[in-house]
Amino acid sequence: MTPTDVARAAGVRLSTVRYYERRGFLSPERDPHSGYRRYSQGDVRRIRFVQRAQRLGFGMGEIAAFLALSQEGLVPSSRLRAVADAKLADLDERIADLTRMRAALAALAGGAVDGDCVCPVEAALTGSTTRDQAVPANDHGVPW
Repeated sequence: MTPTDVARAAGVRLSTVRYYERRGFLSPERDPHSGYRRYSQGDVRRIRFVQRAQRLGFGMGEIAAFLALSQEGLVPSSRLRAVADAKLADLDERIADLTRMRAALAALAGGAVDGDCVCPVEAALTGSTTRDQAVPANDHGVPW
């Protein structure tokens, strides 16, 4: 497949394919006659994996580590457990943050917040309940 073909098949832009190649996530073969890069269906799967992992909150470094582990073939389970334990701790923290954020947004959307008060979204992110404990807001009154 050409770079354009693999981008289309994976549902990404051509610039994404080039970026992933620069990051070392893809290593297409060169056509011996033309010198053009040729991608395989495996590259399409890899691009989809990277995209999905990013949507789930994995950083590029973590994705690179997973891809490196998969290229090694059989890996000691202790290494896999260490990676899994670290990511589980990160996911638990994110889930707690998202749960607080959901509750704050639900309170706003459901009309449970009336009058002047600390923004529930700000409180959810900072853990504060009073303005003086909250993170200073920007020029638009938004704390982020």
